[in-house]
Parts: sequence; structure tokens; C-alpha cells
Amino acid sequence: SRAHSLLFNISLFFVSFLAVLGFVFVLRPIANSVGLVDKPGNRKQHVGNIPLIGGLAIYAAITICSFALTPFDANYKMYLLSTSFMVLMGALDDYHDLDARLRLIAQFLIGSIMVFGANLYIHNLGAIFGSEIIELGAFGQLFTVLCVVTCINAFNMTDGVDGLVGAISINTFISIGILAIYSNVQFDMSFTSILIGAVFAFMFFNFGEFKGGKYKIFMGDAGSMLMGLTVIWLITYSTQGEQGILSPITAVWIIAIPLMDMFCVMLRRVKSGYSPLKASRDHLHHILIFNGLTNLQTTLTILVLSIVFSFIGILSEIYAVAESFMTVFFVITFICYNIIMTRCDKKISLSNLK
Repeated sequence: SRAHSLLFNISLFFVSFLAVLGFVFVLRPIANSVGLVDKPGNRKQHVGNIPLIGGLAIYAAITICSFALTPFDANYKMYLLSTSFMVLMGALDDYHDLDARLRLIAQFLIGSIMVFGANLYIHNLGAIFGSEIIELGAFGQLFTVLCVVTCINAFNMTDGVDGLVGAISINTFISIGILAIYSNVQFDMSFTSILIGAVFAFMFFNFGEFKGGKYKIFMGDAGSMLMGLTVIWLITYSTQGEQGILSPITAVWIIAIPLMDMFCVMLRRVKSGYSPLKASRDHLHHILIFNGLTNLQTTLTILVLSIVFSFIGILSEIYAVAESFMTVFFVITFICYNIIMTRCDKKISLSNLK
């Protein structure tokens, strides 16, 4: 029954939440002893060394809860295999600061596990150019791998302010859950319940309010890339085939902020003669902080924007707005966003790129 399903999903939320709490207390001393910490520097304004264990704790909780509490099929095994490699690579990046090209190669290989291992890929883009559905055919698999790499890096680049990646991820998971409720398709929401519980627990520590910041942790590249991979996995699953509950363009609206921010930043960097892969302080969250917002105000502002874009996507799905219209609307929104961000970014010198 619906009531039983709701109770089960709430239970999964709390089990996952408590699992992350436990893993944080276990992993914190280990991270401090081996040096898996984020140290203050030119681009990092925090105080003291902060353990980079948020992603590890979330991954551990998701894995254990999945094995113990939810149905386990072949695709789910492939998901856990791909996330295992993703978290390992992210943890190595947190520890050794891997070369950007090496990270890209690893991301392409991990994306291939999803596409060829789970046979999960984007084979149609919906009716984005009119009434005809755009079928990708043989190009679908390569396109999906590119989408995986794009989404991983979009979420990774967004990770610059306390709670931001967590908040955007939760917004994405909840948005998919809302569309699942409105859909006539049978959609198992146990996984999204586990994800939301795990990320909420991470944010409990990430904001640094608990015990005066004594237990503050960061998500790390392991966590932000895990979120990006998980989001694209969920989006691909929920937009394709018989289990589809939303159109591909609706999915783009749901993750609009990370996507638009990444592409705008990369366009500005290339235009200015810099590598699009270099780290810098020219993202949306940097611009908001530069203009006087606190970290918390920045996170809340971007979260509200994310919710607005998701709400637009959800409403377009519920009221069956033409996908071609939503595509044009998104392109116009992206152009406006890029113009605004380019003007704001002129206050921040790109010569600070390292």
C-alpha cells in the first residue's frame, strides 16, 4: 500500500542518516592521522584542517543500506561498482591532487561502466525540436558517457561553499521523487530516500554548527563526484524506457544551476585564454561571496535558484508543456544567465587562475 511504502521510505531515510553519523565519527580520526584533510590556502578560506570524509561516509552508508535494505538487481550492482571507482579516484584526488587529464580519463572509464556494464544510456532526447522524438541510435552510448563526465564535473565545480553540493543534490533527488509520485509508472523510491538521508546527515556536520565546528567535515572530490555520478545515473534511468517518469529536457531544468555555471565558467575561461579545466574563483558562489554574501547566504541563494528552475521543470512535466518550448526557454535562460555572470565576473580578475 502507499502508506506502507511511505513508512518504509521514511525508515530508509533515518537508517541512512544514522549510518552517515556513525561513519563520520569513525572516519574523522583516520582522516586526521593520514592527512586526508583540506588545508587553508589561496582559494580556500576556511580555518584549520578539515577532514575530507563526507563523500566516503555517504558512499559507505549508501552501500550498506543498499545491500541490507533494498532490492538488488544487476544494474544496481553496476551502479555500486562505478561509484566504488568514482569514490576511490575522488579520494586519491583529495589526497594527491591528481592531474585534470587523468581525472577525465578515469571519469570516461567510469561512465563506460554505466553505459556498457549496466546497458543504461540515453537513446532518445524527447521531442526537443518539434513533435518528433529525437532518437540517438548508435551515438546514444557515446553521448551518455559525455553526459556522465559533464554531470560529474558540474557537481564537482559547484563544491565551493558549505552545504552547496548537498543542497543541490537533495533538491534533485526530491524533484525526481515528486515526479515519481505524479507519474503513473511504478518507480522505486527507496534509493532516493537513502540518498536524501545520507546527504542530510553530511550537511549536519558540514555547516560546522555541531559542537562549535569541532566535527566539521567537507564532502571532498570523492563526494561531489559521487553526487554528480549518482544524479546522472538517476536521470538516465528516469528519462529512458518504460520506467521513464520525466522528459530529458525536464531533467536539464532540474540540474540547471550546476550545468549553466560550469558551461558559463568554461566559456569565459576559454575566451580569456585560460584552460577550462583549471581551478579558479569565478563560479557563481564565488561571485556571490565577492558581492558581500556570507557562505550560508550564498548556499541558500543558489538553492532557491535551483528550486525555482526545478519547479519550472516539474510544472512543465505535470502540465505537459511542449518539450520544444521548454528547450527554447532553457536556451534563452542560459544566454541571459551567461550575460549576467559575465558582467558580474568582470569584478573578479581572471588573472588569479592558478
